[in-house]
Amino acid sequence: FIMSRKIIALLTLPLLIILSSWTKDSTYKSNLDDEIAMTNQLIQMINDHRMNVGKPLLIRNATADRLAEEHTVYMISQNAVSSDNFIDRLEVLEQKENAEEVAENMVVEINVEEAMNACLTANWLKVNVEGDFTHTGIAIRSDHSGRYYFTQIFYK
Repeated sequence: FIMSRKIIALLTLPLLIILSSWTKDSTYKSNLDDEIAMTNQLIQMINDHRMNVGKPLLIRNATADRLAEEHTVYMISQNAVSSDNFIDRLEVLEQKENAEEVAENMVVEINVEEAMNACLTANWLKVNVEGDFTHTGIAIRSDHSGRYYFTQIFYK
């Protein structure tokens, strides 16, 4: 009976350590709040720019937001900016949203202002910001070192 208590205690201790380290961290919530605020700020800046150049405002789309989120998390896991699996995102938007044209911008920057500056100074990014698109999805997430990864998907 004493032996079985020791075994239960030995098996329970790692579980308690795992569970105690698996609590919601206030830092994570704070980062998530910052990321959501940054996302809203960037889409506002992009729409302001589009209005200034005579383009219609982009409409946020839940499917495109989800795809942008998934890709941003993927880039963080790879520690690199990429267009990996772009065809998969394009096909989802074609099937679920009847998208006719799809493009995306990916950036790693310190803040929203730098990301916006990158989108307006790099021709291959600017063409999407100012493109003939009607809808967008966007996600911003930080990695463990505090660098922000941005993915914005555009479609019409």
